[in-house]
Order: sequence, then C-alpha cells, then structure tokens
Amino acid sequence: MLIYVRDLDSLQAYEFSPDTRIEEIITSAECDSLQWGGRALRSELTLADYGITNESTLEALLALEGGKRKKKKKVYTTPKKKAHKKKKVKLAVLNIYKVDKSEKVTRTKRACEKCGAGTFMAKHFNRHYCGKCHATQLFSQA
Repeated sequence: MLIYVRDLDSLQAYEFSPDTRIEEIITSAECDSLQWGGRALRSELTLADYGITNESTLEALLALEGGKRKKKKKVYTTPKKKAHKKKKVKLAVLNIYKVDKSEKVTRTKRACEKCGAGTFMAKHFNRHYCGKCHATQLFSQA
C-alpha cells in the first residue's frame, strides 16, 4: 500500500502494509507526529484501525521548540488614587462680596486685569493667580 507523507517542504512516498503501526511510519518519516483527516494519529494503532487506504496522504508535524513564558500579572501594593470630585459650596457668592452696615457692596477677591471684572483671582500665600488666563501677581507687586 502506497502512503504519502507531506512535510513542510516536501511530499514523500512510502510503501507500507495495512497492519503497519503508526509508530513505524513516524520513525521512517523522521517526524514527531502524524495527522490524517484533521485528526492526530496515535502511535500504538495501525493504518487499518484508522481506515487509511492506498495513496492516502498523511501530514507530518514537528514539535514546537520552547515557548515564551506568560507574563506575570503585576501586583500593586498601594490602592489606586481616587479622582478629585469638585465640592459644591452653597451660596459661594457670599465669599466673593461683602456687604457693610451701610449696605455698601465691596469685593473681597481681586479681579483679573487681563480677563476683566467678572473673573476673580485666587489668593495663595505669596501671590494672586488667575485660573482663566494664568496671570500671576506676587504680593510685592500687588
């Protein structure tokens, strides 16, 4: 019975009897395992057990050498940083303006000179800062 063994680069023909074990075909074809019809052939069975007929083609497979190890998942020791949530302050406008006893309204915060009268500057320990146009005025200049 004529059996073809397809390798990666060639197709070779061998003559075997139907009661030949798959193990003998593997040694003669110098491969690691064989496939036929999409199934891997076990080495202890024969050609007749699988129903392989004359002029059938078996596919030779080589063993894969090594493989990259799976990357370990990183374990974090500190918890994730929580995102900043804006605090809602009721009647925040009362912090910007002050009303005297004589009902005169004055500004408590400095207005930005570049942006106009509606934009107020933040007061830090050594400077005034505008968050809109990024203007900075030091206290010695202010």
